[in-house]
Amino acid sequence: MNNFEKMSKELLTGGKKGAADSLVNSKEGKNISKMVDGKELKKAAMEGDQETLSRILNQVMSTEDGKAFVKKVSESFGKK
Repeated sequence: MNNFEKMSKELLTGGKKGAADSLVNSKEGKNISKMVDGKELKKAAMEGDQETLSRILNQVMSTEDGKAFVKKVSESFGKK
């Protein structure tokens, strides 16, 4: 099992599924999903393609929705 699969499994079984669903379905999450190619993101994550992941992250973080989404992720999954 690679890191992406492990993180996904932990997220979905670790009591955070509701928080993850909420983030994905938020206004920012929906807007980001329109701008990012999900297949490309998943492939890059599965293969550990740092260059592509960095490019996608920079693209997302250059938007207000991206910044707001990352803030929400940090608040939901960051250290308490």
